[in-house]
Amino acid sequence: MRKLRQGLVATFFFLLALLAVLPPQTAAFQYIHYWRVNFTGFLEVSGNQSLPILPYWNYIGNQSWQTCEQIHFDMTHNNDTIEPIEIVIDLDGNPQLVLNLTTPLEPNDTLTWHDEWLISVSNLRPRLPQIYIDQSGNISEIEELMEPEEYDRYTRGTTLWKTWNQSLVNTSRDIRNSLPIELHNNTLALVHAAIRWIQTNIQRSIGLSEPQYPEEIIVSKIGDCDDQSNLLITFLRIFNIPCYLMTGHWFQEGASTNGYLWGSVEENAFFYVNWENAVGHGWAMVYVPPWGWLPFDLTAAGYGVDPANTYYESLYASSLPFVTLWQVVVTDYIQERRTEKLDLFTFELHRIEYEEWISLGSIPIADFQYFLTNVATLVALIGTLALFGCIIGIALRRRGKEAPKQ
Repeated sequence: MRKLRQGLVATFFFLLALLAVLPPQTAAFQYIHYWRVNFTGFLEVSGNQSLPILPYWNYIGNQSWQTCEQIHFDMTHNNDTIEPIEIVIDLDGNPQLVLNLTTPLEPNDTLTWHDEWLISVSNLRPRLPQIYIDQSGNISEIEELMEPEEYDRYTRGTTLWKTWNQSLVNTSRDIRNSLPIELHNNTLALVHAAIRWIQTNIQRSIGLSEPQYPEEIIVSKIGDCDDQSNLLITFLRIFNIPCYLMTGHWFQEGASTNGYLWGSVEENAFFYVNWENAVGHGWAMVYVPPWGWLPFDLTAAGYGVDPANTYYESLYASSLPFVTLWQVVVTDYIQERRTEKLDLFTFELHRIEYEEWISLGSIPIADFQYFLTNVATLVALIGTLALFGCIIGIALRRRGKEAPKQ
């Protein structure tokens, strides 16, 4: 009898432990969202100089949670069709469409395009692990986990992330010194400290704005999502923590951005944009051992919050439908952008771009982990209560037998 009772007690505590370690419950149903996305544009050279054109066109890649299918592509040069040749991978690892476009645009030439995509995105993205500073590995451990070439690729300084800039180096030193000395090489502690500095010192800009270099942001004290992400990436690369910039579009019904990005009709050089139902976004991907690549989203969680919320409340972690578009690892998109702006006025360009995201609806799909989790929880609860009742019953029965007769 004693062994039976001990066995029941052990089983009781085992089931309690099972309840404690069961995976967190999720929503019973997730969704696959569908969109048709149209990119339409027009470019005219109104000046008297020839405009060189690179034969590359952005191409949206697939992820484990998103499928992107180009269903139509049409480009013409003075009404002559330009054919796509092949898909290649650029220096940042993004797919690009190579076009049969070998001649520059001459004065009065026009270029038109219509690029149409069918995109589906599942909310069943890989779930983010719980992360804690006391469980984080040190920077030296990252070098052991990554190949030397890969480690250098994600930590080196570039013209975008100037790890040699003295102002940025000095600020990063202050960030590190704000931590207890035992955390000076703790990867997650350094990430949180850098985020805390940015949240304290940089305001969030709202609306259409030109991207800034990190050394410019610490002077202006204001920046949007990719500005702040680039500042974080620079600090982390100075610490030799691998990281890169990820960009995407967050679908938002009714959102509209339209107006002159650069120039005006009066200046005879302009870039007019009209983007419907989508908002551009950028965040940092950081390698933190032992968990690997993690998203840190500096503008999704707001200000005056725990730096950990930039991870747990990132757009990636949310249930909001978004599409990852392009990553930046080694190239300088800000310099490319500024060159485009200079070309606009040098060659007197008329450029118009339309982008429209049209929702095709959503399909609910059952989250089997939810149902399995709840079945396991129900079985564990019933078993625990039953065994607990048996233990009490046996104890009362034995007590009745041992009670002295009157």
